Amino acid sequence: MAALPSQPHYICQRYPRFHPEPPAPSIHRPPILDPEAVNWYWDTLAPTIAERAQAHSFFTKAQRTFLRSITRFREWPQSDVPEVAFVGRSNVGKSSLLNAIVGADLKAHGQREKAGGGKAGELARTSKHPGHTKTMNLYGIGTVAGGGVRIRPSRGGNEHEKIVGRQGLVIVDLPGYGEGSQTEWGIEIVKYLTQRKQLRRTFILVDAYAGLKDKDRSLMASLRLAGVPYQIILSKIDRIYLPASGVLSRVDGRKGARPIGSLPELQLKLHEIRADIQPRMGGGALGELLACSSEVRVNGRRFGIDAVRFAILQAVGWEFERGAGKRIYRVPTEKRPVNHKKMDA
Repeated sequence: MAALPSQPHYICQRYPRFHPEPPAPSIHRPPILDPEAVNWYWDTLAPTIAERAQAHSFFTKAQRTFLRSITRFREWPQSDVPEVAFVGRSNVGKSSLLNAIVGADLKAHGQREKAGGGKAGELARTSKHPGHTKTMNLYGIGTVAGGGVRIRPSRGGNEHEKIVGRQGLVIVDLPGYGEGSQTEWGIEIVKYLTQRKQLRRTFILVDAYAGLKDKDRSLMASLRLAGVPYQIILSKIDRIYLPASGVLSRVDGRKGARPIGSLPELQLKLHEIRADIQPRMGGGALGELLACSSEVRVNGRRFGIDAVRFAILQAVGWEFERGAGKRIYRVPTEKRPVNHKKMDA
């Protein structure tokens, strides 16, 4: 028997006399987005204003330290500190986003720039050339009261060097893939993403204007197969949407931050991306889509960055103050499947 067509052919199909015309197909629209952070939450709860404020305060007041650059997975030190990783195509704005998350001064110039490095005040070095990040770079983020995050040197014997730091976390800036990247990096990155026990969540950056590409889909498929929790962040959202309400300004002080796009158009774009990141069969990304800009401020705050900060703290199980009584609750973290064959890196 021939397979039935997925959609009826109304031109050829005969209807009885006076039969009403079939209704036009309805377009499914996603729920209303968070108007401030331009995010879409369908499986999770959006952070409250108070929670975003706490996340903002933690990262802007935190003690941040460059720990080390690593090229091979076997070089990773032991650690008691939770980690989150950021990865994406080359020139997706990853380093700029990391600087925005920790509140680094992107306008400052100093010794690093004169020496051919990044700008003074930057946590992660930025470049206009694709593939600038060539190693796995570790950044410690911790409270001043907790002594920050650092690498404790080896003490001889069986005591190897170790990443330590109370109430802290490690952000891992991974090399980009695609144009300007090197193929051999992929093996070591995959080892880290699938075997590092301290990794709590991988954030995949996608250019909001360019959308998902085949290499993004390939990485997501690999993470799904390995059972690695991951989340999608749309970077450079200012290229397709900036709200008409609010005061817009560029971080670098230049003019040109003007309203662009509309929420309905953005909603439809996010709905298309959701179909890719959460397929019907198998696991998928965390059920929320974050969008942000490291270059544009809305009402004095970098657009959407506080929601990204909250997602990072949520991934590592940070404790948030709640309500007038200042009660503390712990955000549950994802549990990764136990694999006894994993390396104890």
